[in-house]
Amino acid sequence: MTEATTERTAPLARRAPGLIVLAAGLAVSAAAFWVARERARADWQADFERKASDVSAALVNGLDVPLEALQSLPALFASSEEVTRSEFRAFVAPTLKRHPAIYALEWLPEVPGAERAKWEARARAEGVADFQFTEVGPSLAMVPAKPRPRHVPIFYMEPSEPKALGFDIASDPIRLDPYDRAKSSGRAVASGRIRLVEDAPGVHSIAVFQPVHRTRAGGALEYLGAGVEVFRLRPVVERALRDYDTARYALTLYDQDSAPAEERVLYEKAGPAARARASFQKSFAFADRNWTLDVSTADPGSAGRSFVLLVGALLSLLGAVVAQGAQTIAGLRRRVAKVEQLGQYTLESKLGEGGMGVVYRASHAMLRRPTALKLLRKEHGHSAGLARFEREVQLTSQLTHPNTIAVYDYGRTPDGVLYYAMEYIDGIDFEHLVRAEGPLPPGRVVFLMRQVLGSLAEAHSVGLIHRDIKPANLMLCERGGLSDFVKVLDFGLAKQLRDPSAVAETHANAVIGTPHYLAPESIDSTGAQGSSADIYAAGAVMYFLLTGHTVFEAKTLLEVCAHHLHTQPQPPSSRLGRPLPAGLEAVVLACLSKDPAKRPASAAALVGVLDELGDVERWTRRDAARWWEVRGRELIASREAEQRERAERARERTVEIDVVSRTLGESEPMPTSVPVSRRRS
Repeated sequence: MTEATTERTAPLARRAPGLIVLAAGLAVSAAAFWVARERARADWQADFERKASDVSAALVNGLDVPLEALQSLPALFASSEEVTRSEFRAFVAPTLKRHPAIYALEWLPEVPGAERAKWEARARAEGVADFQFTEVGPSLAMVPAKPRPRHVPIFYMEPSEPKALGFDIASDPIRLDPYDRAKSSGRAVASGRIRLVEDAPGVHSIAVFQPVHRTRAGGALEYLGAGVEVFRLRPVVERALRDYDTARYALTLYDQDSAPAEERVLYEKAGPAARARASFQKSFAFADRNWTLDVSTADPGSAGRSFVLLVGALLSLLGAVVAQGAQTIAGLRRRVAKVEQLGQYTLESKLGEGGMGVVYRASHAMLRRPTALKLLRKEHGHSAGLARFEREVQLTSQLTHPNTIAVYDYGRTPDGVLYYAMEYIDGIDFEHLVRAEGPLPPGRVVFLMRQVLGSLAEAHSVGLIHRDIKPANLMLCERGGLSDFVKVLDFGLAKQLRDPSAVAETHANAVIGTPHYLAPESIDSTGAQGSSADIYAAGAVMYFLLTGHTVFEAKTLLEVCAHHLHTQPQPPSSRLGRPLPAGLEAVVLACLSKDPAKRPASAAALVGVLDELGDVERWTRRDAARWWEVRGRELIASREAEQRERAERARERTVEIDVVSRTLGESEPMPTSVPVSRRRS
């Protein structure tokens, strides 16, 4: 090697350590960049999926909101022998005002062919001039409907559309199909997407059919027809998601049951253009159909890579530190996100305690209505207690009667505390009602007990007995525009008549229920307990409502039980000190018979007996509305003030969920969070 060559290579040799450090720094920077990018992308993906899940849950809940009046229609028609056009209009008006997306609420009775003329005359008598059943003729004009074995006309419609009134959907197989499916299934049924005549292409609407029955004397169900709600999807979806920033998301709502495939899209919103997208899908049931929401957004890819590499080249020695810091921060972010995901329910105030658990008023991160949350007591955390609590949820969720409390969902916390969420009843129980108002008018007692017995009739029909019917488990409220609406609570002691395993979960010689309302056979362990025990309890509740006193009063509960077994009850009129309708008093005493065979045969039969009482002055919906205007809301406001005071004290002690699992037996309200991991009922 020449001297000239050596001189030329010497600078390279001197630079070698620096080049090696630079190369190593670039390698470290590249590795750090890759790690940071993947970590950031994983965090972004988790954040996107959490927000998309929240959006999906909000949509599912939002789709239920406009159906509130439709879901209350069975109660409207069950409470009146004949609902007039003006009553229907008054019932649906508040819902139409709150939800402008609703195109129409309709009533479609099922009319035998022989009764067509009577129904047409009834509509004309109500002011609908020239009303007749119609169908679409060959020239697409409306013509009188052909005679058929049955007709299904649009009899009521709000807002009213004269051309649509009287249209017989029995003439159109496509429109008749969801009606018949609702009738045969006994559940709400949704149509595929439809386009209203006045809407532009791409504006989709849905029709939901709600079957309506009435319980007749003897327990027979009479099918009356269907309520129908037609609403535009876009405004309903946008209202449900109004509290969420969806500007960066593309949203598509599909109906998986629609055919052909091109008619599956119900709603679309475009997002920013992008080469690559991340997506999240949520499938859920809407009425009888399977819908899917697809949420997608632009994938962030490798944005900012050049800047990171430049910084890494200049600060290579700090690259590893930066990467470690990014990793630590990413881990902290994931931990924070995980904690946030636990907080779907927040307990606000304690509402009461039952045999199995404690009930709290709760708020949900996305629901627009308050919720009642029941948590299993610590002392019942053994396997038998868990099985009994879980059975309560499962049994209650099977019942669909409008006067039975509805269950939303249930599950377990990470610490194993079993809970379930149900509808919150903003009302007062029968016990507080009588304490505040004194004995009730006989007509009102009949009005309230018909609803209680309707709930029990459904439970008995599927083999369930309640076993704890008492004033504290019967709530009075306003629901769907109806006053004096009753909700039957707490199936925690319910038993399946056809399930021997359910009996084993009750200890031998244990008295199940509340002593003042126990049937003799429920006290005597040798007696077979059936649905007649609920009839006895219903009689005891009627006695309390009429007199302001329980059937038997004594110094000890043991003496009360002895009276139920051996003492004949004092007639309610004698206890009250003034006359009562003789027929109603006889019904109450028949329910309180010591011999189950001498009581009314069933809850449905007892409804029939109450309906036939001719000596009881009728309590009307107008009477109920007047009482709620004068007294009911005042009592509710007083109760809510007490709850707010308890909630204010509760906010001073915020605890973690594991504290709840240790202290469920305490008497003070305990605000906390319950995780979202649950099963939909």
